[in-house]
Amino acid sequence: MLNVQLCNRILLLQIGQGTYSNVYRARDLDNGKIVALKKVRFDNLEPESVRFMAREIHILRRLDHPNVVKLEGLVTSRMSCSLYLVFEYMEHDLAGLASFPGLKFTEPQVCWKYIYFRIIPF
Repeated sequence: MLNVQLCNRILLLQIGQGTYSNVYRARDLDNGKIVALKKVRFDNLEPESVRFMAREIHILRRLDHPNVVKLEGLVTSRMSCSLYLVFEYMEHDLAGLASFPGLKFTEPQVCWKYIYFRIIPF
């Protein structure tokens, strides 16, 4: 347990890690809801990485679909040169689900992923 407070959220547990970010499970102190916080550090990012992140945020703010995780807000931290993206919390991500032996995706699930990556240019 981390129990570090950030604005009105308490970081509970690190649940993921990437090249430029870490993801934490957190509790929103205003409503008690569990959220996912993606912490992105900007202190040593290349300009192209910053542009990519800005594009990702722009796309996520516009998306409103039941099959796409919702970006609920943004929080900044001047102390750590970080930006936190606040997402609705999901128990599993696609990589986690795909790691279960014997798990089969349905045709509509596979088709949605194909359409999503064709419509939204990255």
